[in-house]
Amino acid sequence: MGRAETLITLGAIVMLSFTAINVNNSFTENSDFFNQTKFGLEAIAIANSIIEEASQLAFDETSWDTTKVEQVATDFTQASNLGPDYGETDLNSFDDFDDFHKCSFMDTTMQNVYQINCEVNYVSPSFPDSSISNRSFYKKLTVTVTNTLSNENMALSYVHGFWYFN
Repeated sequence: MGRAETLITLGAIVMLSFTAINVNNSFTENSDFFNQTKFGLEAIAIANSIIEEASQLAFDETSWDTTKVEQVATDFTQASNLGPDYGETDLNSFDDFDDFHKCSFMDTTMQNVYQINCEVNYVSPSFPDSSISNRSFYKKLTVTVTNTLSNENMALSYVHGFWYFN
């Protein structure tokens, strides 16, 4: 084999090596993207199921009282007392929306372990992104899902309003 053929062969090997490295990097990047997408979808599904469960419950303990002619915001649970009542230890025993405040638990899928943290606060309809310390007819539930393997976070929020009819 002559010099020219040797140089062409070496050039082809170098080009093949660069191509193999680029293809490998592409597969790695696609795998990372796939894993992030999978986490996002699972986290949204978990958070959404918590929000759906909470939204089916009563707005507040006092909202069950049908003897009142008119409800006022000061009848509701104080912001400092939001959370589960005595004896409400898990999701199955919660009976109103704010019982999810400070609720924290783990969930496991086929390949991931997730930490779920919930927080409920009173909000103003004008500024639903900011919590307020006084009672109102609106509570916001924020569900944060963390992938314990990669420490990725996903948070979904839902504002629940109290409605009554006279």
